[in-house]
Amino acid sequence: PAMDDDWMDIDSSDSGNDDPGLNEIDMEILDSVGEVETDEDEDMDLDSSDSISVEESDTDTDEEPYDDDTEITDPGHSSPALNHGGKTEWHEGNLLLKNIGLEKLNDRGYVNLNSIHTDRTFGYSRDRSLRPARWRAKYEVQKGLCAQVNEPYTTKRRDKEGYGKLDEFHRIHPIFRQDNWTIDDLLLGAESNCLFNKLKPVLQLATLLLEDENIVGYIFSMLDVDSHKQITLDGIEEDLGEKVFWFEPRHNLSEKERQTVWRELYELSKTLRWTEEEGLDLHGCTRGPRGSIEIALNKRHIDEVCREVSCIEDAIDWTPGSDEESARLRVKFLLASTMVHEVMHALWRNKYYPNHEPFRMDTVVAELGFQWEQLLFSGIIDNPTEDRGSPYILCIDDWPFPYEGDETDPTKLMSPKKWGMSNVFREFAVEMSFVQSMFTHEFWAQVNRYGIATFRPRRMLGVRKAVVSDYWECESPVIRGPGDGEPPSPDGAESKGIIDRH
Repeated sequence: PAMDDDWMDIDSSDSGNDDPGLNEIDMEILDSVGEVETDEDEDMDLDSSDSISVEESDTDTDEEPYDDDTEITDPGHSSPALNHGGKTEWHEGNLLLKNIGLEKLNDRGYVNLNSIHTDRTFGYSRDRSLRPARWRAKYEVQKGLCAQVNEPYTTKRRDKEGYGKLDEFHRIHPIFRQDNWTIDDLLLGAESNCLFNKLKPVLQLATLLLEDENIVGYIFSMLDVDSHKQITLDGIEEDLGEKVFWFEPRHNLSEKERQTVWRELYELSKTLRWTEEEGLDLHGCTRGPRGSIEIALNKRHIDEVCREVSCIEDAIDWTPGSDEESARLRVKFLLASTMVHEVMHALWRNKYYPNHEPFRMDTVVAELGFQWEQLLFSGIIDNPTEDRGSPYILCIDDWPFPYEGDETDPTKLMSPKKWGMSNVFREFAVEMSFVQSMFTHEFWAQVNRYGIATFRPRRMLGVRKAVVSDYWECESPVIRGPGDGEPPSPDGAESKGIIDRH
């Protein structure tokens, strides 16, 4: 998609070399990163076409293209692993699927795409995504880890685009690079390159989500324990057996503070390893002591991403049926989100293990991965059923969900009822156009212009349902929020709880 001229000149992040505390290497890197190319003739020609589609993939390029013909499944978000056997209804009681139906969801653009367009170099142009990536590239040169920053240019003019300025190697964060994987057929080597290439769009998206300007402020505050404040609710320390803390994400970081986060992420890449585990009852988990962090992913998910296992084999027969390529795109998005979710846990664990994770502001549950997702997407995006793959739709739910917790669990301050959590729960379907856009230049141009709001999908078609929660035994019936029985805000829901804003 063609971009406007005014977008090309936007610099949404603070800059300047007058920041106190920058060392000589930082200043040199900052000077280089801060330079903005304006000559369109210097744009890097990574491919003869900036996009690929499911119908035809352009392979006549200088660098090996991503293989978008891989079949992938649902990785989830540190939640119970998929369990296909024993279910009695295909929709598993999910009201979006049960009450609205696949046909209507498909007609409204939530299931199958008519065609799929993605860009190989999505996310990297003259926007804020280039700033941390170029810092990483320069940093590796300074440390002697790269002979040069491989960012070749071409004399071919590309009308008003300027895409693909960064070499593929630096479009993927070192945390996700191939030498951090311990899975035999994904290890460095010619034979494994073909399999690993199928992961590259996922890893590129994960990198962009991890280094987005809004998330850099979240990570900075999360790791700055000196700025954390103790939660002093009556009886909390006595009930939980330890002190608990909260933090507030920072905005408008200085260049020194940004580079602090970039270094923390880079240092984590030296101690983090990715592996797979068969029979894992979670989609992913982070473990290990400081300096030796391992993130285990469910082997089923890796099989479906890299080893050509179908991601719609559990779909029911319906008209027109679940499209493999649309399901694959949903899985790519979910896998990228899940990996960043686990990196949030790894960052904390690598610095402060065994201390418990802090709460973000006044949230009632301390879970850095879900807190990241709620901050960025305004909810948790996942599959509505436990089917293998992503055969139907994606949905978004507000977090924290209604939960049943242990009264002595230091990750939960109190019961949902005492906290005042609403007894009305809403779940919305996620439009496939939103999922597809994540892999395009246009989406990241909008991120550059409008910031974090771009990551939040529209809530147009969903359902409303009542949830039942009770006080914990140790709690008195004092409610922090609205009283019981207070009607929810009008949302136009129909008799079955369907909310249709189309």
